Amino acid sequence: MRPGGQKGREETRGARSGGEKPLPRPTAFKPVLPRSGAILHSSPESGGPLAQQLHPPEKGKEQELRPLPCSGGLSDSGRNSMSSLPTHSTSSSYQLEPLVTPMGPISRFGGSAHNILQCAIIQDSNMMSLKAMPPQHRPAAEKSACVRSPIAMDESTIQELEQKLLEREGELQELQSSFEEKEISSCQAYEEKQRRCKEELEGLKQKCNSKLKQTSQKTQRTQQVLHLQVFQLQQEKQQLREELEKLMKEQNLLETKLRSYEKEKTSFAPALEETQWEVCQKSGEISLLKQQLKESQTELTTKTTEILSLKAQLKEVRLKMEGLEMKTQELEVSLRTKAMELEVCENELQRKKNESELLREKVNLLEQEILELRSELAVLREQLSEGTRPGGDDAQALQGQLERLRAELKAERDNNEQMSCSFQHERQTWKEEKEKVIHYQKQLQQSYLHMYKRNQSLEKMLQQLAAGEDGKEPIELEIPGADVPYEDIIATEI
Repeated sequence: MRPGGQKGREETRGARSGGEKPLPRPTAFKPVLPRSGAILHSSPESGGPLAQQLHPPEKGKEQELRPLPCSGGLSDSGRNSMSSLPTHSTSSSYQLEPLVTPMGPISRFGGSAHNILQCAIIQDSNMMSLKAMPPQHRPAAEKSACVRSPIAMDESTIQELEQKLLEREGELQELQSSFEEKEISSCQAYEEKQRRCKEELEGLKQKCNSKLKQTSQKTQRTQQVLHLQVFQLQQEKQQLREELEKLMKEQNLLETKLRSYEKEKTSFAPALEETQWEVCQKSGEISLLKQQLKESQTELTTKTTEILSLKAQLKEVRLKMEGLEMKTQELEVSLRTKAMELEVCENELQRKKNESELLREKVNLLEQEILELRSELAVLREQLSEGTRPGGDDAQALQGQLERLRAELKAERDNNEQMSCSFQHERQTWKEEKEKVIHYQKQLQQSYLHMYKRNQSLEKMLQQLAAGEDGKEPIELEIPGADVPYEDIIATEI
C-alpha cells in the first residue's frame, strides 16, 4: 500500500514536471526568497519555475542521486512485491525509515520544499539500493535499518502523514497556480509600462525634433531679418553720404555768394563817400550863413543902440541856432548811421530773396520727387496685388523714402515760413527806421526853413532901421514865430 501510494505520487510529480513548462521571467523582477510558511510554493514536486530559479543546484543533485534508467524497470514489480510484505515486521523497518525522517520536520515545523525534496531523493535512493542488493547482503542492511529506526509506527500514523502530505501538495499546487497568475499579471503590467515608456519616449523625441525644427526656422528667419536690416542701413548710409556731399556743395555756393556780397559792399563805399561829401558841403553852407549872420550882427551893433532889444533877441536866436546846430549835427550822424543800416538791410533783403528763391526751387524739386515716388509706389502696389513678392521690400523702401521726403519737405516749408516771417519782421523794422529817418530829415529841413525865414526877417528889419534913421520913423520889430506848417516841408527820397 505504501509503495503504491509513493509510486502514484512519483507519477503525478513526473507528469506535472513533464507537462508544465516554466514561464519566461522578465529581467526586471528579481527573485525574492519566501518565508517559512510560503516555501512550499517553490517545491520541485509542483514543477513551477520558481523552484528552478531558487534551487538550481538541487536539480543537479536530484539527477545525480536518482537511479539509472536500467533500474527503473523494476519499480512496478518490486513495489508490488514489497507492498505484500507484513507491515509490523522488523524486516520492513527499512521501508518506514525514509518516511519517518521527512515527516518529523513537517509535523513539527510545517515542512519546506527543500526538505521534502531531499527526503524523497533519499527514499528513492534507499529503495533502489535495497532492490539492487544481492540476497546475501540484505540481512545486513536490514539489520542496519533496524538499528537506525528501532521505533515502529503503526498504519494509522502513516496514513495520517500521507494525508497531510497530500494536503500539503494540494496547498502547494494552489499556491503555485496563484503565484503563476500573479506573475503573469505582473509581467503584463511590466510590459504595459514598458510599452507606455516607449510611447512617451517616442513622443518626447518627436517634440524635441519639432522644437529643433522650430528653433532652426526661427534662427534662419532672424538671420534673414538681420541681413535685410544691414542692407537697409547700408543704403541709408549711402544716402546720408550723398546728402552730405550736397550740403558741402551748398556751403561752397554760399561762400561764393558771401564773397560777391563783400565785393558789392566795397563797390558801395564810393557812393557813401559822395553822400558824406554832400553833407560836408551842406555844413559849409551853414557855416557860411553863420558868418553872414555874424557880419550882419556886427553891422547892427555899430549902427544904433536902439536895437539892443533886437540884439538880445538875436542872442536868443543864436542860442536857439546853436541848439539847432547841435541837433542838426546829431541828426546828420544818425542819418549816416541809418543810411548805412538801410544799405545793410537792403543787402540782407536781397540775400533773403535769393535764399527764398533757392528754397522754392528746392521745394519744387522735392514735390516732383514725391510725385515720382508716389507713381512708383502705385506701380509697386499693383505688383503686390498681383502677387510679386520681391517688390514688397522695394515698396517698403520707397514708402520709407517717401515719408522721409515728406518730412524734409515739411521741414523746408517750415524753414521757408520762418525765413519769410523773419523777412517780414526785418522789412517792418526797416520801414520803421526809414520813417524815422524821413521824420528826422523833415525836422532838419523845417529848422533850415525857419532859420532862412528869420534871416529874411532880420534883413528886412535892418533895412527898416536904416530907413528909420533917415526919416526918424519908429521901428516895428516883427519876429516871426517858429511854427511852420508841416505840410510845407517836402522830404527827399532816400
